[in-house]
Amino acid sequence: MNLSLKGTEISLEQLLAAREERMLLQQRCLQQYGQTVLSVTLLACGAVKKNSLLDHLFAKCLAHLTALFSQLSLKPTEEFIRPLETGHEALFVLPIDAKTLKQAVISLEESSPLARLWDIDVIDSTGKLLSRSEFGFNARPCLLCSDDAKQCARSRKHAIGDILAEMQQRVLADEIAERVSEALLEEAYLTPKAGLVDRVSNGSHQDMDIHTFEASSYALRPFFAQFVRKGIATSTLETSQILAQIRPLGLQAEQAMLQATGGVNTHKGAIFAFGLVCCAIGRLFAQQQPFTLEAICELVSQFTQGLTQELQHYPENLPLTAGVKLFRQFGLTGARGEAEQGFPLVRMGYQWLKAQPQRAWQHQLHLLLLQLMAKNQDTNVVHRGGMAGLAFVQQTAKALLADSQIYQDQHYLEQKLHEFDLACIERHLSAGGSADLLALTIFFYSFLL
Repeated sequence: MNLSLKGTEISLEQLLAAREERMLLQQRCLQQYGQTVLSVTLLACGAVKKNSLLDHLFAKCLAHLTALFSQLSLKPTEEFIRPLETGHEALFVLPIDAKTLKQAVISLEESSPLARLWDIDVIDSTGKLLSRSEFGFNARPCLLCSDDAKQCARSRKHAIGDILAEMQQRVLADEIAERVSEALLEEAYLTPKAGLVDRVSNGSHQDMDIHTFEASSYALRPFFAQFVRKGIATSTLETSQILAQIRPLGLQAEQAMLQATGGVNTHKGAIFAFGLVCCAIGRLFAQQQPFTLEAICELVSQFTQGLTQELQHYPENLPLTAGVKLFRQFGLTGARGEAEQGFPLVRMGYQWLKAQPQRAWQHQLHLLLLQLMAKNQDTNVVHRGGMAGLAFVQQTAKALLADSQIYQDQHYLEQKLHEFDLACIERHLSAGGSADLLALTIFFYSFLL
């Protein structure tokens, strides 16, 4: 993604002229329509008022407003979308009570970390600008401190470079968190899947369904943004110190997941894997290094070096976890080992996807999931069905992959997967580890291509 700050510098005279033109447009709309007006500009520090970063912010703002209008069943009477060199502007004339709209806008501002970078004004039909204080809300705080934003701006308390850096970090963290959430949902929605929750089946699970996964994904999104920010904040530390830095955040994310799902573990493995990946992306950004699959996975490997040794030297006075039990019984290192090796199966899956001929995306993902299930020493499967269960899953996946018809006929493949699903349900098997690896691969494919 492009977060460049480069652009054309704008003079004070140009800014004042643009502001005057915007005010005249607002007045004309109020006079012509006599309806509520919503005006949008961006926080744009410095002399450059239009660049890739601000283009991204403007697009995100418009997307959120479109969703808000849909939620309110609103169709603008008139709208003006103006990505000008003097700054992005949008103006909407809306047939809605101004106070109702202002309350909805405040809710939007409170819900999105990017909203602090948007300046959304609601003007009633008489031309009055509605303020947050009228609805019991404080003035919006500064980006960099808890003081009033307007006071900081007037006193020039913060350097422009610091403000721009904060803007870039917020945008990056939000974008990564959104893509992670989308990848988790895309994996969950893939239907059918053997033994796993999908749109039409709970698979081998009695305590969760697709709605549980949706609730969990939504609850976890802010934490993935925080993992990115943590990677930025700890970018000067040795990689061997990072895991200890992010573990508390991972535990907080787990608690948020459990609260959202009523105590059901939907995404513990995903929190671990994506937390590491998000932190690695933040570190690369802070160090001004390019985002590549190899660089991200190498950092994850460095973060987690020695993690499997914890299984070997697990304290006897602590209760045994499922992972420790499986390591002691079968020598399986599970998600820890996959991360410590830099996600070799994810790298395999990513390269496999890139090399495939054109097929329907769902068809590709079904084939990829089979590839992962055939190779992954999935501790979720072993926990439920022992090594015999793992052998069944791997052998069935390999047998399907050896059937040439599944690559040509998507409907045929889905029939076979439905049969595989029933067989896994009968054996109470669920390849949750492979599902996490699929979500990771989907994320990388979306983010890097």
